[in-house]
Amino acid sequence: TVAHVAPANFKEHVLRKAFMVPHGKTAVWQWLNDPATFTDTQVWPYRVEFVSADPNVPPGFFVGGLNVHHGPFINFAGMMTVIQEEAYRDLHYFYGSYAISHRLVRPTRLQFWVEEQQPNQTEVILQVDSLVAGWFAPLWDFGQNIFWRSFPRWMNRELSKRA
Repeated sequence: TVAHVAPANFKEHVLRKAFMVPHGKTAVWQWLNDPATFTDTQVWPYRVEFVSADPNVPPGFFVGGLNVHHGPFINFAGMMTVIQEEAYRDLHYFYGSYAISHRLVRPTRLQFWVEEQQPNQTEVILQVDSLVAGWFAPLWDFGQNIFWRSFPRWMNRELSKRA
């Protein structure tokens, strides 16, 4: 677990979204845990990088794996802390990660849960935790809702291509 602190005017912000994907759990899990899902689709000048401190372990999604999503006005640097195969993934962001400015948003965690509800119907829950300057929280919530709105459609489109 990574410790997170922020100035007294910051508040905890949790965005949690649940949606159904018309694909099996294994396919959904593989897509969510394929580094190419995030590295190959970034719009310049943004980028997602994965690194491994162990030369015998390729960069990617594994406990202790490091990654950073960076570009203008964002630096989300973190480490995978828990991975339960085909069920749950937990990414903790390091102190110093930010969106827009250190004075506004400090992301702390990104979690995904995956559960097949019936054949080819998988529920995905995502949760983004952040520390946000109190006055900015409604704007951050609005922006996060817009950003994550397209995630289910993107996932379905990409998984349909693989089927």
